[in-house]
Amino acid sequence: MTTTPTDRLLLFAEPNLDLQTRAALGAGAYRIAEAGEVLAAVDRINQAGLSGRTYHDEFLALGRRTAAAAEDALRSGRAVSARDAYLRAAKYLSLALFSVIASARPADEPAVFAQMQECWHRAGELFDPPVQRLRIPYGNVGLPAYLLTPGGKPRRRPTVILVNGSDAQSVDLYAFGACAAVERGWNALILEGPGQGSLLFEHEIPFRPDWEHVVRPVIDHLLGSPLVDPDRIALTGWSMCGILAVRAAAFESRIAAVVADPGAVDNWLAWPKIWRDLADNPDQEAVNRHWKEDVVPQLGPAAPLLAKRAEIFGRQFLHDARAGRAPRDFWTLARTIQRFRCDDVAERVTCPALVLGYQDENLIPGQHQRLFDLLGGPKQHIVLTTAQGAGDHCAPMAPQQRNAIVFDWLERTLA
Repeated sequence: MTTTPTDRLLLFAEPNLDLQTRAALGAGAYRIAEAGEVLAAVDRINQAGLSGRTYHDEFLALGRRTAAAAEDALRSGRAVSARDAYLRAAKYLSLALFSVIASARPADEPAVFAQMQECWHRAGELFDPPVQRLRIPYGNVGLPAYLLTPGGKPRRRPTVILVNGSDAQSVDLYAFGACAAVERGWNALILEGPGQGSLLFEHEIPFRPDWEHVVRPVIDHLLGSPLVDPDRIALTGWSMCGILAVRAAAFESRIAAVVADPGAVDNWLAWPKIWRDLADNPDQEAVNRHWKEDVVPQLGPAAPLLAKRAEIFGRQFLHDARAGRAPRDFWTLARTIQRFRCDDVAERVTCPALVLGYQDENLIPGQHQRLFDLLGGPKQHIVLTTAQGAGDHCAPMAPQQRNAIVFDWLERTLA
């Protein structure tokens, strides 16, 4: 579902696994991965023969070894070594989680998530000050969130809400935003919304398109905190949630600034045109029959990736993925994805907005300019390039550049 530019580092021939792994290398800038460990794993995978299964098995083993090293360090009283190893273990296990659908045991997805989440939690307990684990009221289960704060005397500070994308995890947002925020004297709230983290993997709650209903209780919570400046609450949406963050800002006036990273307006446009054309048929039975008989048999090794992309949109698609199969009701899947858009409300955004674009954007190409044109309030548009080493989706190997752009803009905007 992605293509690979020919003028940059290539770790794997499969572009989605390549992107995930390069993001891990980039995240080493914030100590949630080690380049040597990652590249050694890459070598072992390529020597064994790249597949979703070998990728999963290698990073699962690496994550477990690193978690064991963290536990040994903690028992020995080496808190810094334990914290760093737990962070790396969480990252490596997140790579195993991304590819578990392609493994011999796709139904192990909740268990792999639990291992990853436990490492992330253990690392957070060893931060100074420790990461505050929150459960913000929402529905029957609440929204899991993680509040990171600078050290020193508690006081009201600007706060950024960091919203993940469709397949990354909270540990990723530590590297792509949270650590940079705290270093600059901001609070950072990492959020797990519907379709993400434990809401998906433990409670089987899928994404919803009306993200303002997710953000609203989060802001309610922050406004009740003595640590938060109520006039300086920003929202950043990463990857697919660049669309949903804009949607939330269109309806939530308490957001002081919003960042769409990257800018996009319609998630359905990220899916292959031939599939979009198929879904135009209003006859559900005919669409699904053609899908089952003519499309799914041709997917081959791409079937697990499709299942991974679909699982966030509904419980039936999650169950398909954990059964090791592609989604069966493509007609319903298509109509669900079509609701994830913001082009119909972007002009209602009145707070300052930053739209990021990437020169070699592969997952949602060509949409950042359209979003920028639609936004109704103060706005800035910045495109990161291949020459900077930051031209791919969400600048996977340049998080420091990306974070500097985002937080320099936020600090100027909310000064």
